[in-house]
Amino acid sequence: MSRLSSSVLPALTALALVVPAPAAMAQSKRLTVRPASVPAVRRVDQRAIDVFNSRSTTRIFGSGSVERTTVYQGNVGVHDGSLRVSGVIEGDLVAVNADVELRPTAEVRGSVVIVGGELDRYHGARVFGGVTRQWERVRVRRVGERLQLVEAPLRRLVSVPRLSFRPRPSGEVSLIAGFDPTYNRVEGLPLRAGLALRSASGGVRTAIRGYGIFRTAGDFETREGIGYRAEGSVSASRAVGVTVGGRAFDEVRPTQDWPLERDEAGLSALLLHRDYRDYFLQRGFAGFLAIRPLRGLELTGEVARVEEASIAARDPWTPFRRDEAWRPNPTIDAGDYTLLTGTLEYGYRPARPGGGSGWFLRGTWEHGIGENVVERVLPAAVRGPLPTSDYTFDRASVDVRRYERIGWSGRLGLRAFWAGSVGPDPLPVQRRLSLGGPDPLIGFPFRAFSCADASLDPSLPGLCDHVLLFQAEYRGPLAIDWVGGVLDQRSYGKDDFGKPWDWPRFDRPVLVLFSNAGTAWLETEERGDLNVDAGFGIESGSFGLYAARGLTADHGVRLTMRIQRRF
Repeated sequence: MSRLSSSVLPALTALALVVPAPAAMAQSKRLTVRPASVPAVRRVDQRAIDVFNSRSTTRIFGSGSVERTTVYQGNVGVHDGSLRVSGVIEGDLVAVNADVELRPTAEVRGSVVIVGGELDRYHGARVFGGVTRQWERVRVRRVGERLQLVEAPLRRLVSVPRLSFRPRPSGEVSLIAGFDPTYNRVEGLPLRAGLALRSASGGVRTAIRGYGIFRTAGDFETREGIGYRAEGSVSASRAVGVTVGGRAFDEVRPTQDWPLERDEAGLSALLLHRDYRDYFLQRGFAGFLAIRPLRGLELTGEVARVEEASIAARDPWTPFRRDEAWRPNPTIDAGDYTLLTGTLEYGYRPARPGGGSGWFLRGTWEHGIGENVVERVLPAAVRGPLPTSDYTFDRASVDVRRYERIGWSGRLGLRAFWAGSVGPDPLPVQRRLSLGGPDPLIGFPFRAFSCADASLDPSLPGLCDHVLLFQAEYRGPLAIDWVGGVLDQRSYGKDDFGKPWDWPRFDRPVLVLFSNAGTAWLETEERGDLNVDAGFGIESGSFGLYAARGLTADHGVRLTMRIQRRF
């Protein structure tokens, strides 16, 4: 057994000080508000979007003006432009990624909220409700006459910013130095070091990057201890977006991309000494083509030539439960494979509870041709022998989701997912499937449905040919004030910019009610009954704590903590 021989825990502290401009000179008749840092407690982006989308708000997209003789009843919102106000606004004025100019005759009877813009306020302009500003621009998308806040991807808890410099305005060279968030029992803490180059010219973007991977749980003197990834792509965005690229790699890959996301699986292995994924070693090269013919639609095709091999579990260092043995990593059907993969993706996934309605669809098809395959022998009840020649397999998946906004702040999410074999030959071990906790069936034990009973394998591999899953959940805000007391639910989404939800590291709490139903089976079996669980959870930002219990089988109440949304 090898232990973590070294660890690199780089840290970066960034401090930005922007000093507001002094008061205007005596001879100037207007005061210009310059960019200034805004404390985290002043972040108002979501509440500004709520007011902008309110039925009582007059919305302006682009630039506009409120003339001196004009009186607006209710709120006024402006997005992606500028607004010059010389008249009267009886309600609030909200600017999202837009500038506001208040002329001497301007009157705003409510509050002025500027998110991602500047405020020019002339002497004589009156604001009765105060001014709140957030200099940082926010990511939003327009859906009809409303704005939808796009949540930035959750920053990895264990990541290192790149150090970069620009040799010319259209290019950038970055130093990659950090570690992968997927701490696991076969690699330990994978360290990465390399370079990335990006350039853009005439609507064509080029990206090249390459880095070495140092697996701290292994021996750097062996091939399994060091990996790499090198990739490049060229993208052009005209009427149709097109990206062409290729990559060469020596990486550890998971057999399934669930349970849990990469960051969550890594933290679970590091802190709880529980690795919920299985892995294999994949080396080779690939080329791909991605086309975006319509907004929200992307078609991707890839051809790869790879060598896949088993990799054993090691004994990486963890701060807790060091005396416990890791679950063995299962062996796979090692060999050379040619892989042809096609993916269709359409729609979007809203990041916040009230993020709007819409569809999301992803379909994949993978065709594999195996050569020199060293078969892992499985019980006949699971799979017969692999063909000695002309071995091919096909695996497909379909993921359909519907997000429906309920009221101003709630959202109903529905999901149907299927994956499995669609060819005459059986799937290799590394592409077989399973279901169970901690995700997506929270109320059931880990790999409760894995089709591995006949194998008596302590590594608990997922050996099913098919899985079917349905998920439903409702998300809605809780009427709780972090400071104390109870927040009146009627004030949610209205002009409440001062007190509630202003703690810097918390978002408004969200109640999640959910139910899951799924099953997994072999090609030689009929699909069994659905296994159903139900539960609830509390979320704040991307952090969530969930409790669920199986309804078709009693495994007690099971708890799961997440730092990513369930779907």
